[in-house]
Amino acid sequence: GGSIRQPAAFCGVVGMKPTYGRVSRYGLVAFASSLDQLGPLAWTAEDAALLLEVIAGHDPLDTTSADAPTPRYSETVNQPLEGLTLGLVTEQFAEGLDSEVEAAVREAIRVYESLGAKVKPVSLPHSRYAIATYYIIAPSEASSNLARYDGVHYGYRTDERAMTAALSEERRQLEAAGGREAAEKLDSPLVRMYRQSRAEGFGPEVKRRIMLGTYALSAGYYDAYYLKALKVRRLIRNDYDAAFGDVDLIAGPVTPTAAYKLGEKLDDPLSMYLGDLYTVSANLAGLPGISVPCGFTSAGLPIGLQLQGPALSEERLLRAAAMFQSATDWHQRRPQLG
Repeated sequence: GGSIRQPAAFCGVVGMKPTYGRVSRYGLVAFASSLDQLGPLAWTAEDAALLLEVIAGHDPLDTTSADAPTPRYSETVNQPLEGLTLGLVTEQFAEGLDSEVEAAVREAIRVYESLGAKVKPVSLPHSRYAIATYYIIAPSEASSNLARYDGVHYGYRTDERAMTAALSEERRQLEAAGGREAAEKLDSPLVRMYRQSRAEGFGPEVKRRIMLGTYALSAGYYDAYYLKALKVRRLIRNDYDAAFGDVDLIAGPVTPTAAYKLGEKLDDPLSMYLGDLYTVSANLAGLPGISVPCGFTSAGLPIGLQLQGPALSEERLLRAAAMFQSATDWHQRRPQLG
């Protein structure tokens, strides 16, 4: 729910998530088909513009690919935006946002004001449900998409020699102990191959999401969870449509905190999912967003400013990002590691 913008913010680089369909997904390992989107990570807005210009465009091999002309991003990225109006989402500057992150983002907004931008508050009232909505829809689609990775058609395949030998030994031991009936209930070699290929080939977080999705799509829960999540998704998109009736772009934090230690939140999935709090709404709405370096914490960790725009507004976002970078040098600084 922020796999471009979040690492960009954590690493002090630019990360551009395009509009859903702006970049072809053909050849991508599908996770959540209605949410997956490719985009560039780069040092600067100019670099991101150049790369996006190359990879964007209609692709007949991807039925979700947008049939819209691709602007010459690299030629317009350094053109300043006149009369820019930024919206600040009131729900984002609330409890849970780290004070250092908030201070850096607000200072970035003041930079835009000094460049002539106007700032006004906007509301995305249904964004409070974005995390719950995303983690119903995305795992549901993942459980379907990843079902094909069975070791036969796609993906990792277990060592069949070792598996068959182990299965034979298991059967022999059961029969020797008088458990012929139990031995007959053991998996066939084919079923065991399916089980072990998926058990060994998927990591714990992928397994967790497959299980969540399978549950949400199961009989008796489809209407209560998945169908309701789709309705909330539509409300989130409506909130954005209303907000962009008053402002050109929405500005705010990328994540509630700066980067955490590698693997630190693997045992606390809820905390890990909440790191997507400010990014998943744009994913659900299919809208573009960009992360731009805007400061560091007292511990020397990068902080990112997020800009979001209406559908197919990548050119405006890149120009706004370049405009900020022309007035600051955060993108030229590096974290103090060690």
